[in-house]
Amino acid sequence: MISENTEIYNVMIEKIANLTHEKFRKIYQEVNNGTRVKITKDEAWIKQYSTDQADLAKLNYFGLPSDWQKERWFGAKMALDVLLETVKSGKLLNEEFIERASDMVHQEWLDRNFNRAENEHKLSYKELSEEAKEKDRIFVRSAIEIFETK
Repeated sequence: MISENTEIYNVMIEKIANLTHEKFRKIYQEVNNGTRVKITKDEAWIKQYSTDQADLAKLNYFGLPSDWQKERWFGAKMALDVLLETVKSGKLLNEEFIERASDMVHQEWLDRNFNRAENEHKLSYKELSEEAKEKDRIFVRSAIEIFETK
């Protein structure tokens, strides 16, 4: 089982996080004029670039400041964990799964980020806008893509 092989498991999380970030970058290109500037607390990144402003749309996953890279990593891990549990139980990776897993990705994100989240994102998954739900779904769909190509 993948979750029992730490090396394969960690590689899959990184692949899912990377794919998810690339999908986010594509969205940023379409809706944010190619930019997505966020503040980072990564001291080494700040020192290297002389700013705490990171344009996530311009950086690949491995070039992200550590705090933003971790955000992608945690979402990827949750999506993979739910996927592996679902596969182990013999259930399908269908739309019902995507919605259930996306809800879990959102809840885990909210647990980590409640203090910095905008009010519109502090809602339960079911209450989110479709646009906000899609951000959680991207992690889950990326997990499915990586899992199916392993």
